[in-house]
Amino acid sequence: MRFDKRFIFAFILTALFLSSCSSTKFVPEGKYLLNKVEIKSDEKTQSEKELSHFLRQEPNFKVFGLYRLYLSIYNLSGRDSTKWRNRTLRAMGEPPVIYDPFLTYRSEKELQKYMQTKGYIHAEVTSDVEYKKKKAIVAYTVTANEPYRVRHVGYNFAVDAAIDSFMLERGLRNSLLKEGMLFDTDVLDGERERIIRLLRRQGYFHFSKEYLSYTADSSLNSNQVDITLNLKPYVRVLPDGTVEEGKHKKYKIRQINIFTLKNSRSTGNLSSAIFDTVVHKPGIYVFFENRKPLIRPKLIEDELRILPGQLYNELQVERTYARFNSLGVIRSTNIQFNDVKNDSNLLDCSISLMPAKLQSLSLDLEGTNSWGDLGFATNLGYQHRNIFRGSELLSVKLRYAQEAYSGISDILQKNTRDIGGDVSLNFPRFMFPFLSRPFKQRINSQTEFNFGYNYQIRPNTFERTLLTMGMKYIWNMRRYYRYTFDIADLNYVKITTDPTFDSLYSAPKYSVLRYSYSDHFILNARFTLMYDELINAARLNKTYYRIAVETAGNLLYGISYLSGRNKNNDGFYEIGNIPFSQYVKGELAYSYNKYIDRKNRIVYHGTLGVVFPYGNAQIVPFEKRFFGGGANGVRGWEVRTLGPGSFASENLNDFVQQAGDIKLNASIEYRSKLFWKMELAAFLDGGNIWTIRNYESQPGGYFKINEFYKQIALSYGLGLRFDFTYFLIRFDAGVKAYNPANAGSERWRFNGFNWSDDTAFHFAIGYPF
Repeated sequence: MRFDKRFIFAFILTALFLSSCSSTKFVPEGKYLLNKVEIKSDEKTQSEKELSHFLRQEPNFKVFGLYRLYLSIYNLSGRDSTKWRNRTLRAMGEPPVIYDPFLTYRSEKELQKYMQTKGYIHAEVTSDVEYKKKKAIVAYTVTANEPYRVRHVGYNFAVDAAIDSFMLERGLRNSLLKEGMLFDTDVLDGERERIIRLLRRQGYFHFSKEYLSYTADSSLNSNQVDITLNLKPYVRVLPDGTVEEGKHKKYKIRQINIFTLKNSRSTGNLSSAIFDTVVHKPGIYVFFENRKPLIRPKLIEDELRILPGQLYNELQVERTYARFNSLGVIRSTNIQFNDVKNDSNLLDCSISLMPAKLQSLSLDLEGTNSWGDLGFATNLGYQHRNIFRGSELLSVKLRYAQEAYSGISDILQKNTRDIGGDVSLNFPRFMFPFLSRPFKQRINSQTEFNFGYNYQIRPNTFERTLLTMGMKYIWNMRRYYRYTFDIADLNYVKITTDPTFDSLYSAPKYSVLRYSYSDHFILNARFTLMYDELINAARLNKTYYRIAVETAGNLLYGISYLSGRNKNNDGFYEIGNIPFSQYVKGELAYSYNKYIDRKNRIVYHGTLGVVFPYGNAQIVPFEKRFFGGGANGVRGWEVRTLGPGSFASENLNDFVQQAGDIKLNASIEYRSKLFWKMELAAFLDGGNIWTIRNYESQPGGYFKINEFYKQIALSYGLGLRFDFTYFLIRFDAGVKAYNPANAGSERWRFNGFNWSDDTAFHFAIGYPF
């Protein structure tokens, strides 16, 4: 894609115009633009980023921490606010932040208060303001002084012998309070919350923070504090209005009433609904709004973590919420507890289940670029979230894609076509015999079966039919962790090549090219561990990693060997006259999402992958090899156009040769929020792929320990994203910086840069990592 020079010139002029606009255009006479705020602290444990949260006035936002884009857009407006143009620019932009001495005073007090909560009771905060050309720079100086530390920690739970005994035996094992720690009120509050959670998991339903208080003795005159955590007695108001103190009570569940509403259009008002009752087991009553239960009562029992006769346990309540909300058939869950009248320690539990929309149909049209030229794809999807009344999810997807083969003008006459479909059935349980109910409940698992069919045709090259089927388990045992075990995944590939495909028939029999266009059979198993903190929106810094191990052909090889089956003339075992693949594959991906401020983040990402053929195979199937470039790789290259190593393909459509057995990528991406739904990103990518063996058809692609670092491709670029909460649309423009396929000084692309050859544009859904 070539850029018109007039476009580039206009872009540069626009950028210069925006940057040259006076930042003080709308600053009133006698006032000052808050240009910069600095915080200096002599206590290094309190970072400037942490302290900045307590400022009551901050400068205008800078994109990438460099340029006040919003303020520049605002300053492009005129002074007549009645004009549409001016109103629009002001709505898109951000008005100048006018320095306010009162807010500076407030910031001083907030910073001092924060330091005091961290144990720096005698902390001092001062500010200094520098004025220059209608701009103000505010510098805060935080002097921490000597902090207060905890000398002794005591506990006084004597008012309740049962709680006192429990805390001494188990409750203090993981206490947050340590002798010598800073007198930090956040840690003190955290310890109180920890004990509350602990006791509410032991049956103390009415226990709350009002029953725990601290006393602190700082009369030692040595910046030391003795603290005691005190338990207050249970208080209740009697019918005659008097107040009675006593011991805290443990509560048991007497009865559970579960109300399942009819459909997703139900109002949720239980008093106006008419229910049929199903008594599933003693103490559990299931009420259905229609005669035929929407969900099988057995499923409801399996997902319950609260049971009659058990002590109230807040953890089991949270798990019950999680289990019901994980069912696709349930839209929302509400759990309430009520004291049983005339009984001092019994609770009745009421659970309301609001069903989701059971069936959905989707149709979408997308642009594609899988084979090097533009095209389109149509996807038709159908889902049923309760196909057997057990929250089983049936998914059916049909797809038709068509791409130009030799230029977009030929898309209707000469094109590649891709026709296929997938069917999957997901059961919200571990489908395996001889497993106990407690084990199945503990692992929160799913079992999924899938079947797929795909037919591809590429003019003058090949016709390809792919059949897949498989079974896998998915389960969660701890927060953020997700495990997937593909116990069996079968792939059968049938390829018919065109007689005019000269380069194929001139290649050696067991070359990469010939093998990639030959029929093959894969039976593999795969285990994946994923740790994902991105699901926690409240967490500032987030970590993600994924580890996957895959093997194929071992079972078939063992059966063939033990059964005495003969090998073919080339020394390979076959299944239906097709040699089956045998390999081992490992992948590791890691991302760290670092919070800078509410509008800026920086993300670090790296991937490593290795696949090795052995036994019944000399080459890894094309579908299981790695590729370089693309929207989620080194973005200065189009997908499947980078590598392996320094290999330079003369044929832009030679995607089979541009695949490898080793993959190494690393990226840094700075993300900055703009106005509305828009987000701007700047990125730097590096990486490549290599072959694990020295294949003749891929010269320069072989991995060598003393050469590979010279073959790491580099690119940089900008991205524009539109974040619609439930999905994100991404446009990335990547530019080659270092191209290992070139020779000598031509590898660095700063000299001799060519817009057509050295840029790549990507459209994708979701972040790259």
